[in-house]
Amino acid sequence: MNRKEFVKNLSFSCVGGTAVSALLQSCATTSYFAQNVLSNNTLSVRKAEFMKVENDKTIRRKYVLVKTDAYNFPICIFKIGEDSYSALLLECTHKGCELKPHGDYLSCPCHGSEFSNLGIVQNPPAEENLKTFQTRTDNENIYISL
Repeated sequence: MNRKEFVKNLSFSCVGGTAVSALLQSCATTSYFAQNVLSNNTLSVRKAEFMKVENDKTIRRKYVLVKTDAYNFPICIFKIGEDSYSALLLECTHKGCELKPHGDYLSCPCHGSEFSNLGIVQNPPAEENLKTFQTRTDNENIYISL
């Protein structure tokens, strides 16, 4: 193979790899929006929203998202422990872009900031932690105080 063919093949490989990567990344960022009820400035989400049955298997979600008219951004609820949850507004504290959840952390697609599932800055350029909401639970529900 001569140099010209090598460069041509390498270029096609790079473009193809980028396309596949973008496709996989878009699939990976698909998130589940949980049903919720808003009453007296408190969102109520069923704990069962963290369970998904697929092919007779029960899969536990690490997080669910909720939308509310109270904010321009969704709220991400992470399951931290057996009966412990964190609720975070998905607005980056750097420039106000909407954050994307990835397993146990959140990332900003605009400038690359990353936050833990507790809303603590892990990577700049963001310097401030995320807005968090107080949570409490009972046997069936998670309550988020707005």
